[in-house]
Amino acid sequence: MFFFNRTGAEYAKETLEALSRSQAVIEFKPDGTIITANQNFLSAMGYGLEDIRGRHHSMFVDPTYRNSLEYREFWQKLGRGEFQAAEFKRFGNGGKEVWIQASYNPVVDRDHKVVKVVKFATEITKQKLNYADLNGQLDAINKSQAVIQFELDGTIITANQNFLSVLGYSLDEIKGRHHSMFVDTAYKNSAEYADFWRKLARGEYQAAQYKRIGKGGKEIWIQASYNPILDMNGKPFKVVKFATDISAQIELLANVRKLIDENVGAIDG
Repeated sequence: MFFFNRTGAEYAKETLEALSRSQAVIEFKPDGTIITANQNFLSAMGYGLEDIRGRHHSMFVDPTYRNSLEYREFWQKLGRGEFQAAEFKRFGNGGKEVWIQASYNPVVDRDHKVVKVVKFATEITKQKLNYADLNGQLDAINKSQAVIQFELDGTIITANQNFLSVLGYSLDEIKGRHHSMFVDTAYKNSAEYADFWRKLARGEYQAAQYKRIGKGGKEIWIQASYNPILDMNGKPFKVVKFATDISAQIELLANVRKLIDENVGAIDG
């Protein structure tokens, strides 16, 4: 909440002016009627001030939400002085979908009565679209490939059903265990294997064909990439592996080679 009084009026005005330069700002009466809005808000929504002044906030939401109990409670809470903040889907001029990161801030007088609501918002439509696109790509990969995630030391975080089906395990059987459960003992204890995880921890991508051991000792061949995931500071914090089971192809190739060797041997004989 914001508390305004005579001594703090100038300070409050300067603060609001600073926010208005960087954010979309709109003011409402406690019942949701629009009082005014700055140019950032008007540009984001595609309206002129005279198009929205005196109308209700509900002009920015879809009819289903507008008529819902949730929406009525939203304004009732603001009317009681309860701050609201989240990501919101709103609709601008011509039905344009606009996503915002916003806070609705009840402004109270000396008697703690809500006199208006000031909303500060940042448009995040582009970020939401990029996120949706990324999620779509990840969903597509998740449907077509075996995916497993590790801590930097090789501890298993989670795996999708494709991976579990290929290796023959349930998630509970592998979660929290080390990747080394999927390799033979000789490789597990080798300097090559230790160096493999050291490289990943340094952020070095690894990709090749790998022999892995599934449940019950079943030999499996995969075409896989181990991808270090970086945090906002460019530091690796986990590894995601994307894999395709190529056991059938490897077996077929081995059979072809065996057949060729046998035929060559028969000719030589």
